[in-house]
Amino acid sequence: MIVKESRIKTRSGARPLSRHVLHGAKNEAIRVLAGSDWLMRDHMREAKREKLTYGFRHIAFNPAQAMSDTQLSEFAGRLCLELKGDSTHMTLVIHQKNGLTHGHLILLEWQEDHVLDSQFSWMRLEKVARLEELRLGHALVPGRHDKAIAKALHKQGYHHEAERVEALIPASDDLKPRAAYTAEARRMAERQGVDLATRKTLVATLWSQSDGLKSFRAALEEHALTMREGDRKDTRPGAHIIEDENGTLIGNFTRLTKVRMADFRKLLAEESQNNLPLRNSLTSRPKIIKHPPLNKLQQALYAKKWTEVDKPVQVLDTPDKRYPIIRSIEEARFRRLLLQTILDKQVIVDQQASAMSTVQLEKDVALVQWRKELSPYEKRLRKAYKRYRSAKKAVEDASRNPWSRITGKHRCLKKDLEQVMLIFLEVLRFAIEGLLYVVRLRSTPPDPVRSVLTEQDRPRLEQVKANHDEEFTVLANPQKREEWLSKHFQTQRQLRQRLIYEWDKKHRPEKEQARLRISLLESLLNSEPFSAERASLTNLILQMPLDENLFLAIQKPTINLNQPDNVKTNHFPVNFLFFWKRERSAMGLMGSRQHITGTDFTAALLPSSFCNWVFRHKRADHCIFPS
Repeated sequence: MIVKESRIKTRSGARPLSRHVLHGAKNEAIRVLAGSDWLMRDHMREAKREKLTYGFRHIAFNPAQAMSDTQLSEFAGRLCLELKGDSTHMTLVIHQKNGLTHGHLILLEWQEDHVLDSQFSWMRLEKVARLEELRLGHALVPGRHDKAIAKALHKQGYHHEAERVEALIPASDDLKPRAAYTAEARRMAERQGVDLATRKTLVATLWSQSDGLKSFRAALEEHALTMREGDRKDTRPGAHIIEDENGTLIGNFTRLTKVRMADFRKLLAEESQNNLPLRNSLTSRPKIIKHPPLNKLQQALYAKKWTEVDKPVQVLDTPDKRYPIIRSIEEARFRRLLLQTILDKQVIVDQQASAMSTVQLEKDVALVQWRKELSPYEKRLRKAYKRYRSAKKAVEDASRNPWSRITGKHRCLKKDLEQVMLIFLEVLRFAIEGLLYVVRLRSTPPDPVRSVLTEQDRPRLEQVKANHDEEFTVLANPQKREEWLSKHFQTQRQLRQRLIYEWDKKHRPEKEQARLRISLLESLLNSEPFSAERASLTNLILQMPLDENLFLAIQKPTINLNQPDNVKTNHFPVNFLFFWKRERSAMGLMGSRQHITGTDFTAALLPSSFCNWVFRHKRADHCIFPS
């Protein structure tokens, strides 16, 4: 007995399966033992409601020997028991074709409290079929899972039956039975008017009568059949298929002829070796490939390329190596102070208004984002409003019913309405604060909705509603909401531009002054020590307010110690007299002159001699050594 299983998806519906099972045109007789077409359609609708992927489990079983309807019904019950399905909701249809009977069992995938079991279902169905064949005394049909079936029967205690099944196990896995074609291929061939079973028998007979692939191909051509390599060459190399003259697929060669794939590859290799053409290595010459002729422009370029071959290669002159700049410690400190001051001024130049930190979105993008953020607040407000309307309607209906007034139901409903009204006002307050927060009119998120409200909260909530009546209208009316959001977006954009303009106007003088100082400091930084440019820049910078450290660094004298002593110069920096007076006061020349020699006194009085005197007395800590 051959048993096959397939799962029917919900999206395909019940009509194709019902038409195939209940209205087969090629069947001699159709007997419905359980279920109906209406039951199948109803179960499929239920599966769609539950949003299941699969709706039915279709099991087709074909016994090799004749079985009565009672035996087929009992076998279907055993299949339901194996898969843990409910036999009371199954559909069982018996088909009679060519004097033989086969059955179609349709089970529901959803069994009210669980899904139909599908673990190793093919092996389990074959196990039930082998047990049924042994029970009825039929000949055992070998299958691909006989080894696993025998092991399962041993575990269940069916040792005698397991031994009978073990006798069917082939010596090699390559000898296991395989289907020559699938059910889908058979149905496609039937729609095209091709009998696959007859063609399969014909192919197997032709192969048994052939002595090789060459004779087999010739025999196929006599019956209007051809063998070629399959389309999936990358995944299954060497696989060949057989087709008819119309291109209809008959099947795979190895499946139809039961030939092992390794043996078939050897046959293909032998065939290709025999079909190689004979080649005479003495007379055969390689084919000469002639290039197309070149036009005049290509010929000129080709000639120019060969004329430039003998020209010497021009080596570009490399620039001289830049040696490191040697500066004194005082010069390095002075440059570091200049760079730090330039960075501080650059911070002032790079300052921007606080409104520039927020990214201004496009109008369409901003409105879409605001609508998305407002959606939760609107949903909650609509829900609270519906509760308020339903409570109010209940109070109005109770007020028109005298019996409700007598029993006190009207009074209880009115009390509930007051509480619902408070909840609605609280949700309205939450939604209004959410609206203001979304459009950036409120800096903090809205306070959460309080669950406990009393009459003491009513004045505050009503005051919020009165103060934000426009926002309440915006939340209630979608059309006005769009107009309000567009208007607010324009107002927000104009406010941002005005804030940026006012900030720039206020800080423009400070930025201009910082740019001027940066340019002067950079010029001073790039100037050479002991140059007239640096002296003039020093005079300009000293007129500006500076940091104390930078002011003292600029005030220090810059004395060129590399200048010879016999060279007389009257060029002194502007700040030289300041240090000259300080040195005189340090030596006590402003007061007593008792411990000062005549030479020292003359050097202290005359600025031209003061430089050499400082150098001789090793007072180099006041000087800047040139680079």
